[in-house]
Amino acid sequence: MGTFSTGGIAAELAKFDGLANGTDKACQRAVEAGGKALADRLREAAPVYAGARRDIKPGALKKSVKAGKVAYNAADGYHTEVGPVGKDHGEPLAKIGNILEYGRSDMDPRPWFNNTVARAEAEVTQAMQRAFEEAQGNG
Repeated sequence: MGTFSTGGIAAELAKFDGLANGTDKACQRAVEAGGKALADRLREAAPVYAGARRDIKPGALKKSVKAGKVAYNAADGYHTEVGPVGKDHGEPLAKIGNILEYGRSDMDPRPWFNNTVARAEAEVTQAMQRAFEEAQGNG
């Protein structure tokens, strides 16, 4: 009768265990890097108010774009929200960004958000992949 030996496989199994144990942290870092990359592109694209109203701060929308904390839930996995946060003169900057994106009855749209998200997809994906690989020790 023949014998079967598993010598040498223990090191490979330990390597897989190490990778599996670091996956959560790597996923968090990847989502964080992707959120930062997207926030950078959205800040660049955000319109700056240049009208006559003195009570509106030029650049408030641009400065307000941020990536939130990385969170986890079973439905979405690791995720973060990226967009305008805070208020300017009592108005949520997310609302102002939405009005600029889609317009309203007395104002034409000035699309900036959805177009930028679409254009940034490859860059965001690359940033996430780099961060994941670095966190796994492969970068």
